Amino acid sequence: MDEGLKILFDLFKVDRTGHRIRNDFTEEELSLAKEQGYLFDYPRFESHADTYRRLQNILKMIDPQDISNAFLYSLSTRRLEYRSALGSYYYAKSIPDHEFMNSHNEYLAKAADHCYLCGWEGWSRLSSRPDNNRTGYNLYNYLRYKSGGFWLLVNVEYAIFDLEQFIKLPKVNPCEEDRDIIMAILACVDQLEPKDKVGKLRDTISKAKLFKTNREEISELLGELGICGILAGNDFPSYDIYFANEYERDPVEYKNDFAYPVNRWFAKDGINQNKLKSVLGIELT
Repeated sequence: MDEGLKILFDLFKVDRTGHRIRNDFTEEELSLAKEQGYLFDYPRFESHADTYRRLQNILKMIDPQDISNAFLYSLSTRRLEYRSALGSYYYAKSIPDHEFMNSHNEYLAKAADHCYLCGWEGWSRLSSRPDNNRTGYNLYNYLRYKSGGFWLLVNVEYAIFDLEQFIKLPKVNPCEEDRDIIMAILACVDQLEPKDKVGKLRDTISKAKLFKTNREEISELLGELGICGILAGNDFPSYDIYFANEYERDPVEYKNDFAYPVNRWFAKDGINQNKLKSVLGIELT
C-alpha cells in the first residue's frame, strides 16, 4: 500500500467508540499524501452553471467501454477505486440541462446553496470548518477506496471528482473470472421471492461468498447496478429514463439504506438484460 493511501485511511480510522485513531498528522505526511494523489486541498467554490460545464467536459474525455472494463476488473481484484466510476458515469451522463432547483423548505430555499436535482452545493457551507482534511474531496476519495462508491448520497460533485480521478488510473481489462463473478451476482436474483427487495439480494450475495467483499461494498455495488439501469424496475427506472430529483429518491421504508433507484427495486423487476448488454457487454444465457 502506498504511504499516501495509508495516510488517507488513517485520517478516517476510528476506534470502537467512534473516536479518531489519529489526530497527529504532520504537514510532511499530509503533503506526501497530496503529492501521491490521495489527499486534496478543500475545493474552491464553483457556481452551479460552471459545475455543469465542467461535467460536460469530463464526460467527453471518457470511453464507456473503459468504465465497463474497470467495474468488472474491480470484482476479482477488489481494486475499489475502479468500481464507482460506473455509477458516476451513468448518473453524470443522465443529468439534464436544468435550472437550479431550490429546496421545498422556505428557510433552506433562501440559502440557495443546494440544487435538489443534481446535488450541487458549491462547497460553500463547509469551507469554514476547522477540520477540512476530513471533508471535501478527501472524504470522497476515502469512500472510493474504502467501499467503492458514495451512492447513498449521490450528487454531481462526487460524480465529477470520481470521473476526474478515474481518467488518471491506468486502463484495465477484465478477465473471465470477473465475468463469472458478475453472472453469479445476478444469478442470486433467481433465488429471491418476487416481493423481496435489494436488502435480501445483498444478504444472498454475502452468504454465497462469491468473491472477496463485505456488506458495505455489496451495497455500493448494487447501488451502481441500479444507477446504470441493470437493477431498476419500470416504476422507478434508471436516471437516463427519468432523472428523479432528491425528493423522489427516498425508499418507502426508513431502514432501507440503498441508493436510488435500486432502493425501490423488487425481485419481480428482475434484471434489465438490455442494460446489462449495453452497459457491461454481457448477455444472460
